Formats: sequence, C-alpha cells, structure tokens
Amino acid sequence: MNTTIQCFILLACTAVYTSATIKGCRCVKASKSVRRSLIANVVVNDPRPYCNKKEVIVTLKDNRLTCLDPKQRFTKLVLQTIQMQRMINAAKMNTTGSITATAPPSVPNTEPTMAPPTSP
Repeated sequence: MNTTIQCFILLACTAVYTSATIKGCRCVKASKSVRRSLIANVVVNDPRPYCNKKEVIVTLKDNRLTCLDPKQRFTKLVLQTIQMQRMINAAKMNTTGSITATAPPSVPNTEPTMAPPTSP
C-alpha cells in the first residue's frame, strides 16, 4: 500500500510539473538585421522576472518571427522609426480630433418665416 501511494504522489507531481508553463526568454538567437521591406510588425519585450534581457521580435510579412539584437544599430534605427511614426500618427489624431470636436460654424436660419397676422 505504501508503494502505491508513493507512485500516485509521484505521478501527480509529474503531471503538475509538466503542465506548468515555464516561461523564459523567447529569443535564443538574435539576428543583426533583416530587410526593412519585409517587416510587418515589431514587438519589444523589456526585461522581465523570467528573462533578464530586452528582446526585439519582428514579424515578417510571411508571418515568420525573427529576433533582432537590441544593441545593433539597425535595431535602434527600426525602433526609432517606429517611435517617430507613432508620434506622427498621434499628432494627426490630435489635429483631426480637435477639428471634429469643435462645433460647426453657425448657419443662418434659412427657413421661411410667416408674417405676423395683421389686424383688420
């Protein structure tokens, strides 16, 4: 009976251990650069408790994921370009938003008015 309980506990511990997600760094190897025209999206992962390095992961147009070395000049330029694009888009949203948020110019009343009744 004692061996059966030990085997059951061992089996339970193994099931719990293998079902637990072990997080780690997503980038094992980082590239120095990729073709800019192939980049569809960029995700930046700052250091986290389970990964102590900054990761820059680009999604290419063919849906492949590639890690870029954040210390490389190419990666810094890509991140700088994205930041500038976000600032430009935010500025466009602010100018568009202020135009639509204002009241429309007053339009003179063009409806025909009836003359007041005259007394006989």
